[in-house]
Amino acid sequence: MKSYLPWSSLLLAGFASAVQLDASQFKLTESTYNTNIAKLDAILPIVTVAEVLTDTNHANPTKTVAASNFLSGYTWEAVTGYDDVSTDKWYPQGITTSADALDTGIYENKKVILVDWYDHTGLGKGVRVSFIDRTTSGAASYRNALLVEPFTDAGNPSFRAVQVHGGGLMWYGNNLYLVDTNNGIRVFDLDHIYKVSIGEGIGRQSSTVYEAFNYAYVVPQSRTYKASALATPMRWSFISLDRTTTPDSIVVGEYAADATVPAPRMIRFGIDATTRLLFTTSSVATATWAYQLDILRMQGATSINGKFFISRSNGASTNGDLVTWVPGNTATIHTGAFTPGCEDLSYNHNADELWTLTEHPGGRTFFAVKAGSFS
Repeated sequence: MKSYLPWSSLLLAGFASAVQLDASQFKLTESTYNTNIAKLDAILPIVTVAEVLTDTNHANPTKTVAASNFLSGYTWEAVTGYDDVSTDKWYPQGITTSADALDTGIYENKKVILVDWYDHTGLGKGVRVSFIDRTTSGAASYRNALLVEPFTDAGNPSFRAVQVHGGGLMWYGNNLYLVDTNNGIRVFDLDHIYKVSIGEGIGRQSSTVYEAFNYAYVVPQSRTYKASALATPMRWSFISLDRTTTPDSIVVGEYAADATVPAPRMIRFGIDATTRLLFTTSSVATATWAYQLDILRMQGATSINGKFFISRSNGASTNGDLVTWVPGNTATIHTGAFTPGCEDLSYNHNADELWTLTEHPGGRTFFAVKAGSFS
């Protein structure tokens, strides 16, 4: 096992030096499936992803942004009485597409993008997900739904908001993976989306009435992957799918704003295309690859045929960078390749689209650049 180098040693080694770690130290313990979902199934109407998308109620205007190798982009609805572009109540963080969900890129006959937002008000509303329909070329629309954790309340099935930052999102089959900064990963089941009553409450209000802070749909948490204890706890900041490995795998990494010891780490786990779950032995998933990198402010990363693409933020008013890196080689910094506030990354192999999004109020967009055009 290789020990961590002091941060100063990494800096002396040059930008984006990397130290391979013992991957076996990074483990996730898988929980059982949440039994409260079956109880909610008997009470609440279950809808599909496609049905949510036929009920979109907000527009995503197209948006051209000053990003290197730009392909296509969108922004959010900003009209009188509703403004997702500038709201301070919710901040977008993670992005994934139907090309992650299924190899064809089509899910229930739809081309879909999912974006998660965390509650920035401190009022405990948790995380919502925007279901974006971009099936029609040049047009897109969306509906926001709330992520919830089912539980039993005084003997009755209910649900509560999911209190995490939600820095990264990944969709695989019917499972939606959300990173939990201090704990690991949470998984949500898109085969059990519930339509609920419109109201300001959360969870069970009566035997037949369930509410979700005025959202019409909720997506239930089905299981968790709890991170094992480390001498220096891992920050689970972002996640992506890599379909170019055999088997498929996920890449997870951590954000660090300042020089710390150890340097930010990035790890990989294998994922099963049949079960749509991480490969485990006795319910424990063990990383297959791990590195520490001297790249501050990493917001997202994905791997394509062994080449890593890493987004790096530089504040609310300065363009973000895209770092490309092949282990064993010097990284390349594409300075200012992304607009300010860049976040998570997701790759659509069907169109060579590398998707990202921006978080800061007033300039929020989500867009794709051509991955193959970056050296």
